[in-house]
Amino acid sequence: MLRRGPQPFLRWAGGKRALLPYLLNSLPADIEERPYVEPFLGAGSLFFALAPHNAFVGDANEHLIRCYECVREEPNKVHKYLRYLVSKNSEKFYYLTRDKYNSSSFDVKQAARFIYLNCACYNGIFRVNRKGEFNVPYGRKEPPPYPTSQQLISASNVLQKASIKSGSCEGYENDIKSGDFFYLDPPYPPLNGTAYFTHYTKDRFDELDQIKVALFVNKVNAKGALFMVSNADVPTIRKLYRDYNILSVPTTRFISCKAHRLRVTELIITNYEAGDGR
Repeated sequence: MLRRGPQPFLRWAGGKRALLPYLLNSLPADIEERPYVEPFLGAGSLFFALAPHNAFVGDANEHLIRCYECVREEPNKVHKYLRYLVSKNSEKFYYLTRDKYNSSSFDVKQAARFIYLNCACYNGIFRVNRKGEFNVPYGRKEPPPYPTSQQLISASNVLQKASIKSGSCEGYENDIKSGDFFYLDPPYPPLNGTAYFTHYTKDRFDELDQIKVALFVNKVNAKGALFMVSNADVPTIRKLYRDYNILSVPTTRFISCKAHRLRVTELIITNYEAGDGR
């Protein structure tokens, strides 16, 4: 299946841009006829690529969801303030903006701060401390690339066709219907014990949470819905999903806070025969 929607406008640790061709080729052939559900939205690589007409998406990161809501409703106003922030970019200005972000409530300007910090921070990481404060250091000396007005408008057009909410995947349990398609991309288990993308909320994502996702997937399967899960190729994940179809695909991952890259394999797990969505 070919991309038909816009590129994501955020950088996101654990994002699926590199894996996207495999994900698109692993979709069920009738994906366009099914309601699309994605509880771990992140940057939304697959969601934006598909641009589904009937979608229910969310994330446990409330900052992220509030940003998407603002972009959906007022993309031009978000871009106008974002352009101002980027024009002022420097290391000093970054930390001033980070402080302002951590002391402000969400509105259009806060959404612009979220995108600016995402562009200018170290390696696109979203990490918060136990108080829920964004604490990623400055990461770029040159003016950061940021979404154009048209990119935000295109994202807004896709988001307007979706219901958006913050929260965990368990919040979808009572709404699972036969015929739905679920895509789940939870934070991956770290390869070496260091993974900032498990810190995207003040509550960390650990092995127990991986088990909860697998149990949720079992409920999706039991109710006659289809699912696709992407996750790390590690023994724990293979064991949790041993009753389903598992496809191993090559990709590149960051393996430490120093942004070292390693060629690894990741898993695409389905309760249908993957590869018929070409």
